[in-house]
Parts: sequence; structure tokens; C-alpha cells
Amino acid sequence: MLAALILALAASTPVPAAVVAAAPAPVIGAPVSGAPAIGAAAEADVRAAIVRAVQARVAAPHARVEVAIESLRIHGAPAGSGLQATPDAGSRAGGPMRFILRAAAGAGGLRIGSADAVVRLQARFARATRALGAGAILAPGDVETAAGDPGRVALVPLPSADALVGARLRRAVAVGGVIAGDAVTAAPLVRRGDEITTAVRVGPVLAQGRATALDDGALGAVVRVQIEKRQLRGRVSGAGEVEITP
Repeated sequence: MLAALILALAASTPVPAAVVAAAPAPVIGAPVSGAPAIGAAAEADVRAAIVRAVQARVAAPHARVEVAIESLRIHGAPAGSGLQATPDAGSRAGGPMRFILRAAAGAGGLRIGSADAVVRLQARFARATRALGAGAILAPGDVETAAGDPGRVALVPLPSADALVGARLRRAVAVGGVIAGDAVTAAPLVRRGDEITTAVRVGPVLAQGRATALDDGALGAVVRVQIEKRQLRGRVSGAGEVEITP
């Protein structure tokens, strides 16, 4: 009788199901669900590639731009000192961005992953001292140079206030608004036939000379110059100044 009662109680008691804890996803700056673990060296390679890509697009000649990367999420298993990062078309700094990651050019440049990150800048940039309408020709008192985070800006050069004098605004800008390179039609800083100053930098050595410009060019434009009977190419670095490509 007692044995039967014990068997009945055992049959009526539910057996708890086994619980298996899910393994946490690896974290590289932020969780990356379902991705394999990525080492610190690979993360450093991705960060360096993003910094190079942003600086190459934003820094005006001789300007320094610092790039901060937040909330980095890496997809794939990219690594290598020559890693290349390409931002999506229309990307803007100061917020979330996506980059395509490719192997070094010597390795075929194959796509090997992608990355999402919040990218912020620290740089010197130009801003409007008053409200300006589209089509306005910028005068010296219309713009000033500021330093800090320019906010949500396109990945285009951030010219100085001096470099913008004479440029035409493509769109209206509010007082205090950042004026990036895509907001203006730049005035030529070098004109065809002008005698200009040239500079050639080889490592720490800077050599300067004189030449004749063969093209018009705004800040950052590549133009031809003639030195005696030789034609060379260089990038416009200022008013009447061209940095020759060695």
C-alpha cells in the first residue's frame, strides 16, 4: 500500500527541464551577435584603417584632423596592417557610419568584412559669422575659423576661413553653421599663367621654388606647373602655392 502511494506521488511530480545558458557574443567596442571572436590586434587594424580613410577625405592640405571612433562593431575577420576601409557613399562624420573593409592592395583588395562605428572629428574649420544665403560670395568678415568638433559634416575637406574668401555658397548657412568644402564653389587659388610658389617635401626636407601655373585650381585641386622646360603636377595648398608630387 505504502509503495503504491510513493509511486503515484512520483508520477504526478513534474521533472524540471534542463536549462542551457546561451554563450555570450564576443564584444569589440560593442556586441557583435553571431560573429567569431576578434583579437585586439585585428581591432587595432580596423581602427587604423578607418582613421586613414576619414583623414584622407576630410583633411585639407597641411591641416590636422583627429578622428575618434566609438561603438565599433566589426563583421567578418579582417586583419592586416594594410587593411583598407571605404565609407558608404554619402557618409557623414559626427554620427553612425558604415565602412567596407578590404585586404591590402597587394593581397588583391578583396572584401573581407565591414564595420559600423560612430566617428567624431576634432579639427579647425570655418563657420559663418552671420546668416548667409545661397549664392553669396564670401567676404573676409563672413567666416571665421573655429576649433573643435564640427558635428555632422560630409567627408570632404574642411577649408580654413581664409581659403573660403571669394568662394560662392551653394546653399544657405545659418549663423555659426559649419562651411565645409561641399557647401561652396571654391574660388581658384591658382590661375593659369600665374607665377606661383612650389614646394617639394621629401621626408623632413622641404624645398621651395618658383614655377608657372598651367591650370586654374581651387584648394586641394591637382594642377600642372612648368619649371623651366619641365612640366610637373602638384596639389594646390594655398593662394599661389602648389605642393609638387615627388
